[in-house]
Amino acid sequence: MVWKKLLGGGGSRKSGDGDIDIEEYLNDLSVRDGRVIENEDMTYVKPIDLDSDGKGVGTVLAEIEKGNIVVLNVRGLMHNKVLLRNIVKELRDACTQIDGDLGRISEDKVLVLPAGMRIIQRSN
Repeated sequence: MVWKKLLGGGGSRKSGDGDIDIEEYLNDLSVRDGRVIENEDMTYVKPIDLDSDGKGVGTVLAEIEKGNIVVLNVRGLMHNKVLLRNIVKELRDACTQIDGDLGRISEDKVLVLPAGMRIIQRSN
């Protein structure tokens, strides 16, 4: 269904201008049915939210130790800059110890990478 829209065949279009309905397209991106049975041979990208108390750091550390990639939502900590700075320092230190990496990818998202992975900074 999505492929037909992308390739120009069938489906509903927005306002007759030839654009696909991007919300529907993005909602249909998943290639799996939502059930996750973790396999140790796989690397997973896991979204994790930190709450306003900073709870969840242990979960992040456990995931990167397992070799998984974490997309960390720090929106709940934006009001507490001191706590946020301490958590980022803790995560940076952990990444340094395991030879991982850490980087900001948006206003409230941080990418935390396991051992052997690096973020290439964009040059201007």
